[in-house]
Amino acid sequence: MTLVKWTPTRSITTDFDRMLNSIFNDGWNGIPSNRSNTIAVDINENDEAFFMTADFPGFSKKDVGLKVEDSVLTLTANRDSDGDTNDGAYRIRERKTGSFSRSFNLPENVMAENISAKFKNGSLTITIPKAEEIKPDIHQIKIG
Repeated sequence: MTLVKWTPTRSITTDFDRMLNSIFNDGWNGIPSNRSNTIAVDINENDEAFFMTADFPGFSKKDVGLKVEDSVLTLTANRDSDGDTNDGAYRIRERKTGSFSRSFNLPENVMAENISAKFKNGSLTITIPKAEEIKPDIHQIKIG
């Protein structure tokens, strides 16, 4: 009789990781589960703004979209299949076609109406300005 090692697809550690991701994932640090149809993004910040850089290799500016709706920033891209091949089927086809998107929950301290973006050499740079921090008005009252 041959023994086969059983490896379950779900385990306590994967369930625990999933639980922690649901608690601590704030929309900025999540890793997409399906990297083949998502857009690679880097996010950094300083005191004035957040900066996102998204790579769109092989895309032109007209193929890329950016919108904010209900405090969710969504990046989209669409690549149509190349119709310029007349000689039959592909032998190898590795470049993905179709629609790609990635969404991010914006923090409350940003000014969504002032978001700006620049597209150059297949890279989209998005500037998301932060709102000024509202400091409480504190004044001392003399006790008489």
